[in-house]
Amino acid sequence: MSQLGQRQSTQAQGQTGAGTVPPEELYATQLSQLQEMGFFDTQENIRALIATAGNVHAAVERLLGSTGQ
Repeated sequence: MSQLGQRQSTQAQGQTGAGTVPPEELYATQLSQLQEMGFFDTQENIRALIATAGNVHAAVERLLGSTGQ
């Protein structure tokens, strides 16, 4: 759990290291949350999380808004 806290702290401090960490790893917790909610398209989930800086609530809204497109 402390690693998760450190990762989130690093993310909150800025995106300086974001280019070196794959989004699947950077947003692993958020991806799991989205999958538990029934969003199974990993690539679409990653795009939504990147666009919302990892905010799961905003990512869900974005994913729901794009379902008909």
